Amino acid sequence: MKQSSKQAYWNWFLLTLFYSYQYLVRVYPGTFTDEIRQTFSFSAHEFATLTTYCVCVYSSLQIPFGVLLDRVNMRWLILSSLGLCLIGQYVFTNAQTGTYAQWGRILVGIGSAPAFMAAVKVAADSFSDRIRGTFIGITCTIGVLCVIVGNSLLKQICLSTHSWQVASSYLTFAGCTLFLLCLLSLTSPKQSTEDEKPNDFWPTFFSVILNGRIFLYALLTVGTCSVVATLSDLWGSTFLAAKYQLSSIQAVFFNQFVFAGLMIGAFILPMIFNGKNTLKGVRICCVFLALLLCVLIYGPHKMPAVVLQGLLFVLGFLGCADILCYALTAQSSTPQTSGLIVGWVNTVNMLGLTLLEKLVASSLDDHWTGAVNGQGLRLYLASDYEVALGVLLNAVLVALCITYFMRKKSRS
Repeated sequence: MKQSSKQAYWNWFLLTLFYSYQYLVRVYPGTFTDEIRQTFSFSAHEFATLTTYCVCVYSSLQIPFGVLLDRVNMRWLILSSLGLCLIGQYVFTNAQTGTYAQWGRILVGIGSAPAFMAAVKVAADSFSDRIRGTFIGITCTIGVLCVIVGNSLLKQICLSTHSWQVASSYLTFAGCTLFLLCLLSLTSPKQSTEDEKPNDFWPTFFSVILNGRIFLYALLTVGTCSVVATLSDLWGSTFLAAKYQLSSIQAVFFNQFVFAGLMIGAFILPMIFNGKNTLKGVRICCVFLALLLCVLIYGPHKMPAVVLQGLLFVLGFLGCADILCYALTAQSSTPQTSGLIVGWVNTVNMLGLTLLEKLVASSLDDHWTGAVNGQGLRLYLASDYEVALGVLLNAVLVALCITYFMRKKSRS
């Protein structure tokens, strides 16, 4: 039976703040795509490494951190991770060369790794089945809200100071404040009975890693959330500017509607689709996500602003189908396996995100027509994006096929 307490709620809230902070730190370079590329003279592929290096490290550490969360003192693990995230953010902000910037992003990836897992683990271990999914959704909602507000504020600071580094330094200050708050009040959950002690490592490890259904749920997160994240986090603003003839500030503003959809969807979808309807919900989201991508990528270059904003909002809303998968896997978890399960699903999810980002960036460079701006920075045309972003549509279609396979399998 799940036990709840005021401290459990407070721990969950602090870990949700950590998740929100690292989420913003991981994705905000996409808000300053042109500024960062200009600073370090990056091509599309080189700029993508700022995200792919971060995500590669982040994803590769999901399982190790998941195991550690199940077995060691959570408080010191989170404080160490947050501290490393702060160091990476400082290095990136003050980097003089592209190499140092990439190293800073790697440190951010390491420090960010346990944030989401820790918040989900506290929800899974401390709260009842009735409210667990809601708290996981709220965590994601607060995280996306932080990105929406944070990216807008950072862009405004950049415009007023003419420096993305100045805007970035505010994130370092915010992280230091969060670190102090966690140091003073975050606690580690206590194991109250002998039965709650970790089991033998290898049997537990392989029981999770070799579970085919958990792996398929993880693949579904790639075809939903990772697809939307690839577009919104990295290329959303520049794609919208090229495709729909928007200014850079307009493109950033429009791109925020994707995050608004993510924020609302993370809370609403688990309420609409629960129990036996959860997999059906993922399938429905995949169908409409594929149709929506077709309109955005291959549709007309001109449409009313309110229509485009609405489409981007729905895109983010549908991308939250991955929350349904996390809720399903959490139902079969225990305090001995909850961290490992979330870590394994996150590993597959983030590796898929890395692959999608790499494929899109490589396609952009391969189809680059040679256009440059006044500073010699590569310019990608709408036709270049139409080819490159086709990768995302294919990923959604694969996810849709997986939901059909899982339905047939469950009936057999």
